[in-house]
Amino acid sequence: PPFVESVKRFFATPGFSRPLAAFICSISITNIVGAFIDEVMERGGITEQLSIDLAGAGFELAILVGGIIIGGYVDRTKEYKTVTLACLASTMFVLIPLGLTEHAIGKEPALLIFALLGLGMAAGPVQPINAELAVDVTYPSDETAVESVQQIGGNLISALLVPVAAMAAEDDFEFFKNTPILDSDIRG
Repeated sequence: PPFVESVKRFFATPGFSRPLAAFICSISITNIVGAFIDEVMERGGITEQLSIDLAGAGFELAILVGGIIIGGYVDRTKEYKTVTLACLASTMFVLIPLGLTEHAIGKEPALLIFALLGLGMAAGPVQPINAELAVDVTYPSDETAVESVQQIGGNLISALLVPVAAMAAEDDFEFFKNTPILDSDIRG
């Protein structure tokens, strides 16, 4: 069937919108972090271009490895929802150090790298897991059309979020300023 008809059928299928939303969350996060990797690394104290490039390569590798390991687990257990929610919760947790700038744990390159790799391991698997789930719930629809809708949606939202992220990167948010050990600034 024509692509537009397929899209209408997908959105009319119960259970399609949640894997689409999870896929969009994941790809948006990885695309935004990838787009601003230089700024994130420099803010955390990693300033050499080779080090930034290696961190970016490590991030992409973590996405791949996370997809293989966690995706393999989901293939065996079919625990799509539980694993997706755990990955998204982990993603929120490991995003925090990427925005830290000063105070007790700011400018800690090791923390930054571990957070970046953890982000790749947590956010990356959400895409293939939810692509598979969307294909399953829309069966016997065309797998390519299902994944195309997810890619188009994810990349469109990512493109719309880039200017928002660029504006947010200009602002600092300070938390716990009255508690010195917890005092931190988060940028972007």
